[in-house]
Amino acid sequence: MALALLVLFLPTARRDAFARGIRGTVLRPVLALQQGAVERNILFDNPAQLRAERDSLAAFLVGQSTVVAENRQLRELLGLHQRLPPSFVPAEVVRIPDRGSEGYFQLTAGTAQGVVAGASIVAAQGLVGRVREVDSGVAYGIDWTHSEFRASAMTVDGEIYGILEPRRIGGEDLLVLTGTPRHVELPENTQIVSSGHGGVFPRGIPIGVVIGPEGGEEGWQRNYVVRPYVSPSEMSYVLVLGDSQRTLEGQDLALVWGIRPVQVLPDSVRPDFSDLPPVPGGGQPAAQPAPQAPTPLGVPAGGGAAPTPPSAPAQQPAQQQPAPQQPADQPEPEPQGAPLLGDPVN
Repeated sequence: MALALLVLFLPTARRDAFARGIRGTVLRPVLALQQGAVERNILFDNPAQLRAERDSLAAFLVGQSTVVAENRQLRELLGLHQRLPPSFVPAEVVRIPDRGSEGYFQLTAGTAQGVVAGASIVAAQGLVGRVREVDSGVAYGIDWTHSEFRASAMTVDGEIYGILEPRRIGGEDLLVLTGTPRHVELPENTQIVSSGHGGVFPRGIPIGVVIGPEGGEEGWQRNYVVRPYVSPSEMSYVLVLGDSQRTLEGQDLALVWGIRPVQVLPDSVRPDFSDLPPVPGGGQPAAQPAPQAPTPLGVPAGGGAAPTPPSAPAQQPAQQQPAPQQPADQPEPEPQGAPLLGDPVN
């Protein structure tokens, strides 16, 4: 009552401002609630449009994730192509309907690009397979999941060799290293690379890692399960060895992938001793001359023979030229019939 009387005695301008403030304080929550209801009605007025926009956004995000994965694979393949010899040509893998599960595919490169039958197919991670048939613009190949795939393989240090064969273990496509010696055990995570034997795959291409024994021993051999580096889902863009396959003979491609194998010298490699002085009496030069015991003055080394005349090059220093006469500072040789000091007396 007092507040109403006070308002009545206020000036007109201040009374209007006071009334507006009261209305704003009381009606603000009601107005906000009404505005929210109107906005919700606008948003849900067309649910089909909202679903279409959501599906479009989801498809865009999925497409972007595929582009990112392809960009990563292409960058890795480009870096590998720069390190490999120029005979490797890029190609795209196209799976053939009803035959993709068999490890058979088509390549977007053929003889026009330099691809030959039997060439190796690699990815940024390692070995994929090999080419079987070639046409002018396309080629057909098999990967390591194909039932006819075989590869001669070895450990990185070149100590253990075997043959890789495809296996399906527990619903997963894997490889098995067969024919390894029974007395040697390969630990887990041992890297397996191509050995270069057989002339199919060059030496040193990474293939996979050992995950354990297959189980069961056949005679004097052991088998080990190998998980390949390149999975079938990553076989999209590859490099195919071109027409210059013979240029890779004797090269180790493990260095291209950053694998440093232990360098073992072949038995045919021997140290070069051609710069050593010749051994007196003929024969092959010795790497390290055997030390000789000091001999008394005037007695030849070895004890039994008389001193050699200065004309013999074996007893003269390298810088001294043979003289027709004996130098004055060299002691006179004793007669042949008299025994020398240190000679055995018969």
